[in-house]
Amino acid sequence: AAEPTAVQTVFGAELSLDLPAPQNGRPDPAGVHLLVLARGEEGYHRLATAITEAQLAGAEKGRPRYHPEELAEHAGGQWAILTGCRKGAVRRALAAGGTEAAGRALDDLTALFGRDAVTVELTDHGMPLDSTHNDVLAWLAAERGLPVVATGNVHYARPEDHLLAQAVAAVRANRSLDQLDGYLPAAGTAFLRSGAEMRARFGRYPGAVERSVALADELAFPLRRAKPALPSQQVPDGHTPMSYLRQLVWDAVPAKYPALSPADAERIERELGVIEAKDFPGYFLIVWDIVAEAQRRGILCQGRGSAANSAVCYLLGITAVDSIAYELPFERFLSALRNEEPDIDVDFDSNRREEIIQYVYDKYGRDRAAQVCNVIQYRPKNAVRDMAGALGFGPGQQDAFSKQIERWGPLADADDHDIPPQVVELANQLLKTPRHLGIHSGGMVLTDRPVGQVVPIEPARMENRTVIQWDKDDTAWMGLVKFDLLGLGMLAALQHTFDLIRGATGEDWKLATIPKEESAVYDMLCRADSIGVFQVESRAQMGLLPRLQPRRFYDLVIQIALIRPGPIQGGAVHPFVRRKLGREPVSYAHPKLEPALKRTLGVPVFQEQLMQMAMAIGDCDPEDADLLRRAMGSKRGVERIESLKAKLFAGMARNGLTGKAAKGIYQQIEAFANFGFAESHSLSFALLVYASSWLKLHYPGAFLAGLLRAQPMGFYSSATLTADAGRHGVRTLRPCLARSGVDAGLEAQPADHDPARPGPTGMSSCTDRHQPPVGEFDRDAPDESAAHRRDGYFAVRLGLVEVRGIGRDLAEKIVASRETDGMFASMGDLA
Repeated sequence: AAEPTAVQTVFGAELSLDLPAPQNGRPDPAGVHLLVLARGEEGYHRLATAITEAQLAGAEKGRPRYHPEELAEHAGGQWAILTGCRKGAVRRALAAGGTEAAGRALDDLTALFGRDAVTVELTDHGMPLDSTHNDVLAWLAAERGLPVVATGNVHYARPEDHLLAQAVAAVRANRSLDQLDGYLPAAGTAFLRSGAEMRARFGRYPGAVERSVALADELAFPLRRAKPALPSQQVPDGHTPMSYLRQLVWDAVPAKYPALSPADAERIERELGVIEAKDFPGYFLIVWDIVAEAQRRGILCQGRGSAANSAVCYLLGITAVDSIAYELPFERFLSALRNEEPDIDVDFDSNRREEIIQYVYDKYGRDRAAQVCNVIQYRPKNAVRDMAGALGFGPGQQDAFSKQIERWGPLADADDHDIPPQVVELANQLLKTPRHLGIHSGGMVLTDRPVGQVVPIEPARMENRTVIQWDKDDTAWMGLVKFDLLGLGMLAALQHTFDLIRGATGEDWKLATIPKEESAVYDMLCRADSIGVFQVESRAQMGLLPRLQPRRFYDLVIQIALIRPGPIQGGAVHPFVRRKLGREPVSYAHPKLEPALKRTLGVPVFQEQLMQMAMAIGDCDPEDADLLRRAMGSKRGVERIESLKAKLFAGMARNGLTGKAAKGIYQQIEAFANFGFAESHSLSFALLVYASSWLKLHYPGAFLAGLLRAQPMGFYSSATLTADAGRHGVRTLRPCLARSGVDAGLEAQPADHDPARPGPTGMSSCTDRHQPPVGEFDRDAPDESAAHRRDGYFAVRLGLVEVRGIGRDLAEKIVASRETDGMFASMGDLA
């Protein structure tokens, strides 16, 4: 916030010493406060380290353990120490034991941190004893030759924020304002004052106000100077990280591009050139190593997002999307013109993602690896609930109020409720302010120096996890490189399905070996037979499938992207369907839009297209387009896009677009503030749509068992998934103490085949790598899905975990006992 205004920033922290326990829910939190301000970059690193060590030593979230002697060692002369507020050691001693006790506390501080480090802080909130206490503190400082500084001890910015600050304090204490009244200040005077007001209040202490300016000038520094580098990578002898990356990439070319054209080779070399110019080879080697480790462990994974625009990522095996074949622009992922770090998202089998996270911790060390936090902001519902609680309404009334508000809608526009005006007013002030910290779904930062020297680390509530105190936006601003290691339930389901098929029919399938572009798969989707299929099983997607009639892979890419807030609110769905089916001619609002919109028939569907439109007809530069990219789906997306509104309309006017046409294009761009898919993201997901559809068609039994093993996930319950499989001829057997495993599995059924090794059923042509061309969908043709089934000799036996009351631990004990000691002879034997 300070950087754009060129305001110098001082970094520090108020440390709470001697905490007996976490203080949430306490009306007057315990602990002695120590106010520390960092002297430049070195002081900042020392302070972050001290906070990190205390947080980790506490081993309990919300209870850091600080020891004064250790803090003095950390300081190393690089901290400025202020005596602080009423909870600081000096003021506490003054209130409890008078001048002599305050003097001893002040001497203790100077003995620990040095006379040059300590400044006596004077504050005046208009309380009866403020002037008396300030006189004593000023006298103690003068007697010891210590400087004094006047501060506001600010708790809120403006006088009118007083009630909101009290309400937030009540929420923290888990009490109403009435219950907290005795602990709150008598007057609302802890607001930010002007320099003139401060001089008037502290006129009797010459130099105290001016000292604040001198101290700020002495301490301020640009935080980005503290940016760390990535951990260095071990590469074979004779290689640099860049030369080793080049070797890995070009070694993969013969297998993935056996007929590489000169233009394609130039594209690969251009990508490598950008990576080298921006000094990012280490980043790519780290991601390559993580993905390679997952593959070594047999963990299904796939990169997605803008990384799918990179041929280098495809050749390294990080992504499965051929960016050259789909003509995806590398600049969407990484550009020499943008000063930003690369961002690669990798999805892992959700059941085994923790193995990879712990691998990263083990390889780089817990001092150099940590997860990113997530700042949970106030939304209308929880803002109303918390403010109603602060104003004394009971839990039942809080819930009743919150249920009258849309989860994401603006509170001020809602007038069909009976929520008290004061609750609404306070809740409106809280919207989009931080509520609490969570843990990012998979973001990790890696550094060449201890992460805790750059940003404090604290223990997460999850076992064996540590989390930094910055969110993804803060880490991006600072230049910390984030690695997103995400869990995807469908990858877990697919891995289970592959394993079940291998064990049942002996066939070994992988994502890369599944036959592509099979007509029967698209026929199944055109019939909206997609329950359990990744991304296209919702009612909205199922409603669109028969209308869109996907007949090729890229149709799936568009299908996924259309049912998102951006395209829906931008009016893209119906025009695209009509044009795709030939019921409406393809047209463009301006000839300059054709290159960007040609492959989506003149209708903007993807994020990249909106960026290209803004540059083509809105006269936006690459920096503006990048701002649009960041705005799409972000917390303040609408505000960010509105900052370009005047420029967009001026550019469209210069290109002859005014009035309704210009307004319509802007509305399409603005709609994507509420989230739309990037084309590369949709391409990555479309691979999983096709794979899950292919497995559902050919191995409906194994696919059902795989989905049941991966629950909870998706839109449908286990009962719905089982019923749908039954409609495809899959027989489901109830849990059995003698036959069931822990999870659902396949069980061979009596038939005319070798019971020891029943083979696949169905048509052998289904496994041909090259399939016949896909024709138009015939709605009147009979459904021949059953002829494609390859696990027809098998039924699905439900697992013991499907039985209510039997958890996984007990199910594992039952199966282990059965395998060790044989079948159970009686209920007593089972017990």
